Amino acid sequence: MINRTSDRLLELDVFRGLAALGVVFFHYTSQYSTLFQHSPEVKYYFGMGRHGVEVFFLLSGFVILITLERTKSCWDFIIKRFARLYPAYWVAIALTFIIVAIAKLPGQQVSLWEALGNLTMLQEFFGIPHVDPVYWTLKVEICFYIIMLVIFQLRLLKHVEAVMTGWLVLALFYSLKTYLARWGVDGIFSPGVEETTSLFLNFPVLDYNVIQMGMTEGTGSIQGIRDLFREVLIIKYAHLFVAGLILYRIKQYGFSLRRGLILLVCILAQRVAYSWETSWETTVYVAVFIGLLYLAIQGYLSFINLKPLIFLGTVSYTIYLIHQNLGYVIIRQFYQYNINPNLSIIFAICVSITLATLITFWVEQPANEWIRKKYKEYQSKAAKIA
Repeated sequence: MINRTSDRLLELDVFRGLAALGVVFFHYTSQYSTLFQHSPEVKYYFGMGRHGVEVFFLLSGFVILITLERTKSCWDFIIKRFARLYPAYWVAIALTFIIVAIAKLPGQQVSLWEALGNLTMLQEFFGIPHVDPVYWTLKVEICFYIIMLVIFQLRLLKHVEAVMTGWLVLALFYSLKTYLARWGVDGIFSPGVEETTSLFLNFPVLDYNVIQMGMTEGTGSIQGIRDLFREVLIIKYAHLFVAGLILYRIKQYGFSLRRGLILLVCILAQRVAYSWETSWETTVYVAVFIGLLYLAIQGYLSFINLKPLIFLGTVSYTIYLIHQNLGYVIIRQFYQYNINPNLSIIFAICVSITLATLITFWVEQPANEWIRKKYKEYQSKAAKIA
């Protein structure tokens, strides 16, 4: 077990690593079977692994204030986020694009221009397909950063809980309206307004052809703007970010009835947040995740701070970026040679972790340090000139 040497919650790294591994298992078992069909030799499917995404969003909400508390300006935040996210992401795009193109992975190939569009991390807003389907969450994260940056710029951090509560209420209203629309009772909130079918069925990617059409076809423009508004304000996932942020405030200032009620609303909001999934399953998982994070900040889970799990958390971002299509290619190749698919899954996981480790320590961390160093040098020169 690792001893604490700082205020850093090592449990967060463990949660992040386990969540990433869960997503990998989900893609290599359940999702692979959906897209390409596994043989009967694969006996176990890890469907619950898809809920690792909820963990990512909770953790992002938790750590965002830590980042902003150390931020002096808008550009500080932007440069630090860029340095942290983009270098590894660009390498992952290049590797995935080349591997998928060579292997001709069905349904996952994109053009060179589409791959270049992915470099922005905002490709979904322009209707550009992802080089790897997992990239959809990055747009959600970017939108969250923008929201928090606006709050920071408006000097509202001291009122952040009130702002988050307002965001949660807004998100809950839209989510509940969409949820009821699925059952044909949306007139309770907004008579006569039709929800786009893609909002329900094409998770996680909104059909931007609908938006583009809406922006140019008379009355449809209102619906297009509404859809874009919901995407920018990440209405479907706001409750997860809010829950994470409130948990951090509990760590800072202690538990209160108000914060407890906000967490309860966040949990219940999950029930209607995704109109494509109306079971209580995800709600229960989110409640468990929030409970575990609460136990972690109270110091009850320090026993999970094991070196292998912390290491997994360290490379979790690059594992997430690179694993999906790469793993599909490996598993499909093993099928062609009649190798047991269970072995191919294990091998694909090992390859993903190995590549993720190389990218983390040879690209992500060095690039992060270099960009930050250059930014500090620029600030020093600018200060001298001023």
